Amino acid sequence: IDVAFGSAIPVSPNKKIIYLIAVAAGLLLPFILIYIRMLLDTKFHNRKDIEDNLSIPYLGDIPHAECLDKVIVKKDTRTSTAEAFRILRTNLNFMLPKTSEGSKCKVLFLTSTISGEGKSFVSINLAATLALTNKKVLLLGLDLRAPKITEYLGISDRKGITNYILDDTLNVDDLKFTIPEVENVDFISSGLIPPNPSELLSNNRVKELFETVKKEYDFVIVDTAPISLVTDTLLIADFADIFLYVIRANFLDKRMFIVPKKFYEEKKLPNMAIVLNDTDSNRGY
Repeated sequence: IDVAFGSAIPVSPNKKIIYLIAVAAGLLLPFILIYIRMLLDTKFHNRKDIEDNLSIPYLGDIPHAECLDKVIVKKDTRTSTAEAFRILRTNLNFMLPKTSEGSKCKVLFLTSTISGEGKSFVSINLAATLALTNKKVLLLGLDLRAPKITEYLGISDRKGITNYILDDTLNVDDLKFTIPEVENVDFISSGLIPPNPSELLSNNRVKELFETVKKEYDFVIVDTAPISLVTDTLLIADFADIFLYVIRANFLDKRMFIVPKKFYEEKKLPNMAIVLNDTDSNRGY
């Protein structure tokens, strides 16, 4: 009987083939998963997403705020979000038109595509940022359908724009209020929720309101209704020196880019610029 013999290399399994398959799968599977993830991702995330889809001037971005404070911009605050608002304030100087000698007031309108993109957050903290330069600032709540200013600040409802339009005996001083967290900023809320906001915003009292406040303040910031849902903002667009169009990162669908693009191309919103809100603060300086 002959002694059994064989090769030192196993016939099966073939190690080379297995290693080759493992390397190919290791390289291919991540690319497939990344491609599927990008294919299914339909949200705006960063400045590149904005610039790839829109030709509207980009004013700045606001990182996600870690603190729970409503007003995050204060005199000694140095967080990334507070610094982003200071950069936004600087960039505004390049976008705002030069005013005549008789009028020094600048009127800033803030709007968005849909509700929940952070207009009130940006409005209040931008007002606080401008006030740090010893400017007198007024924040107007002109979203009459879904008032957010008093709700965001956590204060009770009070007389506001709706009451002013409906009651000729009221003047602007009757509507103003302040909060201790923000100096040099006056607030006027939206007031009662009316059944006919579009008709109210077409009233001559709105024009009188803007003429009055422009004589008293350096900046008037107006928190308006989402532009894609109702026509309210378009009715008062002529009063604006600049429109800040707020887009929230990881929130707004890219398929909605047609809304700001249409308004920019048709020039329905004067001097329009994009502000990207709630970006990932870990990805930047």
